[in-house]
Amino acid sequence: MNPVRQKRLESSLVRELSELIIKRRIKDERIGFVSVTRVSLAPDLSEATVFVSLFGPEEEYADTWRGLLAAARFFQSEVGKSLRMRQTPRLHFEKDDSIREGDAILDKIEKGQ
Repeated sequence: MNPVRQKRLESSLVRELSELIIKRRIKDERIGFVSVTRVSLAPDLSEATVFVSLFGPEEEYADTWRGLLAAARFFQSEVGKSLRMRQTPRLHFEKDDSIREGDAILDKIEKGQ
């Protein structure tokens, strides 16, 4: 696959998934504050790994993760409709803790440690 086309599709997937989460199209109350950081698409477009950062208290963290995993097929269906893809990639979610780690480092710097 053309690398430029692949990057464009990855960007479109990030935008569409973020919009679905922000507009609360999924009615699962477990899903809290989530940020889609990036998407890695397989060259044959059969699978997409969605990297997400989860925010909020630790007790909500696990619930949000379970809610996302449960809603994966819904997200896949909605993305297929909006992007009009012939074959919609199967979505796999992965946790991206880079934002959380960055916040922890900034806190340490501010505290002078």
